[in-house]
Amino acid sequence: MFALYMRVGDHILNDFKPLGIDEELAAVLQAMEELKCSHLPVLDNGKYLGLISEDDLMDIEDTEDRIEEHLKVLKPYQVLDTTHIYEAIKVFGEGNLSCLPVLNEEGKYIGYLSPLELMWDLGQQVSYAEKGAVIVLQVSVRDYHISQIAQIIESEDALILGLQLRSEGTELLRVAIKINQSDLSRIVKAFERYQYNVVELYHESIFDDTASDRYEGLVKYLNI
Repeated sequence: MFALYMRVGDHILNDFKPLGIDEELAAVLQAMEELKCSHLPVLDNGKYLGLISEDDLMDIEDTEDRIEEHLKVLKPYQVLDTTHIYEAIKVFGEGNLSCLPVLNEEGKYIGYLSPLELMWDLGQQVSYAEKGAVIVLQVSVRDYHISQIAQIIESEDALILGLQLRSEGTELLRVAIKINQSDLSRIVKAFERYQYNVVELYHESIFDDTASDRYEGLVKYLNI
């Protein structure tokens, strides 16, 4: 089930009309305020030209100008509908975007991605929605063996629901593993026996009354 929703094409939104190059900048700023979105796609006769950002518009003195007079400020951020969502998330981060245009294989604009909606969709996937806990390991690149990590977890009658990697320089990896058990004490001890460095633990208790505050903070960050 998880793999069925890992393409950008499964998360496209199309609830507003892209901008044309004849739009006045004042109207664009008003649209951004109404949509709570600081980036909007610009098309010319159906061809995608790029993203226009609120920050760039604020640097232009005359808001009666039209977009076509300032095409040089457009940013070329885009992804194809066949792109994996992990790549899309990378693009979101690189551009600090509130909107990411999606094109089909013919280069035609077909919609956009929202970081908040994408987070919500991912939260419904099995590996995220399934109850369990998360253990985070720090391992050297040369010592990273997914087969051994899986064997240790499975030897304690547990299953891996999801796994993510993050590099820490050129020598170290941080490995976050979602496991289908809420009590990780035996698994932690098993990793320690194999001399793994357990650096973080997230149990079900993380979903307490303060979780809503964390969620609201994340929403505020994503709603750029």
